[in-house]
Amino acid sequence: MAEDKNQTVKKQLLKKREEATRRKVPLAPSEMVDDALARGMASGGRWLKENFGALQWVFIGLVVAGIAYALYDRHANKRTEAASNELIKATLAERGRISGSSAPKSPEEGAPDDPTPSFKSAEERADTALASYRKVTSTYAGSGAAILARLGEAGVLLDKRNWDGALAAYRDVKGSPLAKADVTVRAAALEGIGLALEGKGDADEALKTFHELENTDIAGQKELGMYHQARILIAKGDVDKAKDLLKTARDRIKSHDTPSTTPGGRETRPFSFLESQIEDLLRRLDPGAVADEPAKMSPETMKRVQEQLKRMSEHGSAPAPAGSH
Repeated sequence: MAEDKNQTVKKQLLKKREEATRRKVPLAPSEMVDDALARGMASGGRWLKENFGALQWVFIGLVVAGIAYALYDRHANKRTEAASNELIKATLAERGRISGSSAPKSPEEGAPDDPTPSFKSAEERADTALASYRKVTSTYAGSGAAILARLGEAGVLLDKRNWDGALAAYRDVKGSPLAKADVTVRAAALEGIGLALEGKGDADEALKTFHELENTDIAGQKELGMYHQARILIAKGDVDKAKDLLKTARDRIKSHDTPSTTPGGRETRPFSFLESQIEDLLRRLDPGAVADEPAKMSPETMKRVQEQLKRMSEHGSAPAPAGSH
């Protein structure tokens, strides 16, 4: 119906154009627009008819490409999920318990839902973790999980005092795209490289690597690099420089290590362990450099004291010593 109407309009316009040509009278502006539209529609219609086959294949190709992308995306998501699960298994193996027996722990010995495995020896645990990490790196090569597994593998090799193997693994991680995108991964690789070099007896190269770790300027990692440098400087006999590094690291870590409270009400400090390590080393070099802080009451002891003080004010009795219960 629409085609018949278009044909009629075209015929009328052609007739008017022929008449105008005979009379040498130009078309009116509205007639010129209609004429251009009609010719455009006719040209477009001819082009569609001539290229319909090619367009059909283009459309089919787009549909196929869309389906292929959806399937690939689904496969990639499944692969990422599987890699993450394997990485978790490897991490749990590395942190497994040493039970001295192959028998699983009974519910009385531990939480029944705890997935942490048990091993007969530290060697068995290390070998199992190493095999699990290597499975991830070989099966999911190039993925983020594989790079993290390589980092885990490096840590196990370092614990096994396989300095060359650990050094190669840490350097692989340092040069990975993930390390370039995630500064914490790069920092972990740098610390591992420094420790492996130190284990090999190359103190000067280890010192350079720990200085590079200091230059990452990440809270916690910077001070960790300073702490490791101080250890090596002490071994080299440069005690004064080591003390300066430790004092600076201690001041910086105290400014970062602000307490936070967990949802359970427990107070945590993210850099408390590093702070204690720095202070212990500094105290050994100079006992007067670290003032002993008064012992702090635990939250439970504080609560008991508060309850006793409340009872004392209500009944006029003296509070019992904090550790009497």
